[in-house]
Amino acid sequence: MRTFTLPLALAAGLGLTAPAPAQNLEDVIGGIAQSLIQQELDRNAYLAAQEANTAAAYRDYLARFPKGAYRVNAERALERLGASAETSSAAQAEARLGISFAQKVAVQRELTRQGYRTGGTDGVWGRNTRTAIATWQRDRGDKVTGYVTEAQLRVLLRGAVVTPPDADDDDVGSSPVAVEAALKLTRSQRVEIQRQLSALGFDTGVADGLWGAKTRTAIKSWQRANRQTQTGYVTAAQVKLIRQQAGSAAPAPGTDNEAALEESLLELTRTERIDLQRRLTRLGYETLRTDGTFGPGTRRAIAEWQG
Repeated sequence: MRTFTLPLALAAGLGLTAPAPAQNLEDVIGGIAQSLIQQELDRNAYLAAQEANTAAAYRDYLARFPKGAYRVNAERALERLGASAETSSAAQAEARLGISFAQKVAVQRELTRQGYRTGGTDGVWGRNTRTAIATWQRDRGDKVTGYVTEAQLRVLLRGAVVTPPDADDDDVGSSPVAVEAALKLTRSQRVEIQRQLSALGFDTGVADGLWGAKTRTAIKSWQRANRQTQTGYVTAAQVKLIRQQAGSAAPAPGTDNEAALEESLLELTRTERIDLQRRLTRLGYETLRTDGTFGPGTRRAIAEWQG
């Protein structure tokens, strides 16, 4: 079905060559959306660390985003707090191991079995688990950091039975942020979830696909109302449940409206729109005008380009 909307200028704005008619731009757009999502996750994680303003919080940020946009800020904050750079490096080294949720649960169970109190075996390595790891390291005569090395992880996992509680397809990451990121939600899907939450009475603000503080609060409120762990980040099962609950209450835009929304979310500048018109004209699709206004001629040219 032709949609008459196409963010071809996005490719032009990124310095890409004009695509051939057969090229599928969904991959390009999806990649940009994922990049925006990753940037948002990075920013939210840093803001959370900044709000907590503790060495542990900044180390957690660096562990999750070793090459994050706010890495230098986090490192400076650690220096200001008098935290050990060595421990920060240990956190980053642990993050590179890519420890799964199931493995984290297994480590907690093994530490608990040995008499080290982790405060729970839920796969979340908070203060209690870090203290347990540090104590275990001290008792072994290892360097005390509270973060495991690859060799230590092998020791703690030896013979452990990995059976995470309530195991399901959501257990693909080591944190709520990682679990949500693994879903690879497109921007239009994120917009849909925002609309569904708002329809259910959990105000997300503007449904723009960018999940800021208001959307995260709405997700937490929905999770609390549904007796879910309140993280502000969704799992695959929760996305399905939200969709089921919203049902007909959630707006269901048509294909054309969805395409128009997808294009509008790109916030194309007038220069980019003019460039798009010129590119279409060079490819043999007559737009009638190249003034940055997508009138009937440009929409028809886009539809013909789409085939």
